[in-house]
Amino acid sequence: MRTHCPRLGDWHCAALACGIGLALGACPVGCADVIVLANRTAAPISARFVPVSGAAQILTLDAGETAPVFLDGKAKVTFTSNGALKSYALDANCAYFFGRSPAGRIDLQKIGLGEDGTATDGRHLPGSASGARNVMIPVKILVDEEEPSRQAVWERRLRGRVAAASAILERYCGVGFQVVAIGTWKSDNAITDFFDSLAEFERKVDPSPARLAIGFTSQWQMVHGRTHMAGTRGPLHSHILVREGSPEIDEPERLEFLVHELGHYLGAAHSPEPQSVMRPVLGDNRAGRSDFRIQFDPVNALAIAMVGEEMRRANVRNVSQLKYATRRRLEQIYRELARAIPDDPAAAHYAMLMHTSETPLAAATRQVVQQIMRAAVENRALPPTGIVGSTERVRREGDALTEYYVRAAARTANALPVDVARQSFLLGLAIGLDNADTIARLPGMAEAVRSIEQPSQRTVRLTVLGEPTLRGRADLARHFFTFAYMGATAGPNAARDASLKQELASASRPEGFSFKFIAADMAGIRFGQGVASGQVSLGSIARQFGIASFMPEIAALPEGMGLNDLRQRYGKVNDPRFEKQLQAIDERLVLLPGYRATP
Repeated sequence: MRTHCPRLGDWHCAALACGIGLALGACPVGCADVIVLANRTAAPISARFVPVSGAAQILTLDAGETAPVFLDGKAKVTFTSNGALKSYALDANCAYFFGRSPAGRIDLQKIGLGEDGTATDGRHLPGSASGARNVMIPVKILVDEEEPSRQAVWERRLRGRVAAASAILERYCGVGFQVVAIGTWKSDNAITDFFDSLAEFERKVDPSPARLAIGFTSQWQMVHGRTHMAGTRGPLHSHILVREGSPEIDEPERLEFLVHELGHYLGAAHSPEPQSVMRPVLGDNRAGRSDFRIQFDPVNALAIAMVGEEMRRANVRNVSQLKYATRRRLEQIYRELARAIPDDPAAAHYAMLMHTSETPLAAATRQVVQQIMRAAVENRALPPTGIVGSTERVRREGDALTEYYVRAAARTANALPVDVARQSFLLGLAIGLDNADTIARLPGMAEAVRSIEQPSQRTVRLTVLGEPTLRGRADLARHFFTFAYMGATAGPNAARDASLKQELASASRPEGFSFKFIAADMAGIRFGQGVASGQVSLGSIARQFGIASFMPEIAALPEGMGLNDLRQRYGKVNDPRFEKQLQAIDERLVLLPGYRATP
């Protein structure tokens, strides 16, 4: 069985070594900076590690092992290679590995992670290298009503699993997890989409008195092939949902799934290294081998150690509280991971979350666009057609695909700060469902769109997006969502004038004037007004958005009219015949259930 986990952007990954059996002397965890060392040779390596502030240490790394060393500032490392002494200066908040050259000599190599000097001299955090202790994150564990075991049985099993995962993570970053509460919740058996179930869990479960709620659901029967086993929405998010799986998945694999998700909680993204717990596809039968150990790759070991330091020394509880230097360095790390696995949106999403110079609206819109891309990846993984009589889900297309994306975008936007939630939803749809740079061509929007979605990210999105349509047409969908955003930001009158001006200009071009496009624009404007005013709530859209409620049937409306044909049949814009046609479209909109409460 091959499985993978979703995340506010999570798909495929792997990592290197790290079972920390090294002798670190008395180096305390909880320091301001970290240097990660990995041994990629087949034999143990010993080295003398001398921080600029603090005592020297002798480090011993087993073959294939990765370990963080906590300190304040830079350091120097010395080791022996073929009888000769080698010495290197090490930058703070960077990762290195020992390897053998073709000639058999051991040497040290820096892992390039896009550093620009922001954090290589060290970060300024409260306290000192000798002051901080491990932090324990209080956890609430829950099962749903499908759990077959008695409470005493499942509680003992899950407490043990959390404790085992905590011990692994404490070695890497000084942050552990402690169960302080237990509970249950009732999951909806009608929900078959993992992200919908995660949203339901978030809605129904309050983590208090803990900081993190981990739900273990037994709702689904497991199937062969790739499926989501666990998920959360990003670093320091308050909820994690885990599928308990089937008898085919044993306890070592379940522990690996949990460590993977807790790694995401602490800032780990997906890695291309096949031995890492952060590889995107787990459940590959490795966990059952006698020589297997759960380990982080050096890049993610660096990321979670940097986040862990801020949790220990500054008591941060969300991404926005991280210091500028930390966010900047993490953004660089995630961008390098994104380049290493370009088809996986997890690292790119994390880089966006850490972006340090943007407006709250841009940051929020980026999350909406990323959710659309995650939904696209999820949809693309489904089979294009189903077997007759089977209940297995198949790939969505056309109008159903649009409805799927809109509901996914609404779920994400509904969890964003209220001052940016509605506008980020509308702008995110205008960007995320567009394949023709429509929004970017609007005055003053090109740079804003680029700040939300880089060209390389757009290329990946378009590869997996498919063709979402409105009333069977992709061009109508572009019109609808572009004018929904315009109607909410520029106002209905200005947006309506822009629509008419655009179509009148088209009358002089080969495509001609289209009342179908006018109808899609007017419907979009009304939709944008309803969302912006709150009369069409994000919650209702997330639950039951349907195109038929917001876009009228328009098959009979004329289109493709040249300028002469348009004037002959409808006159100019102020002609009663033209106005009558616009009024007829308005009357269709008013009758739609989605707009009955909107102006």
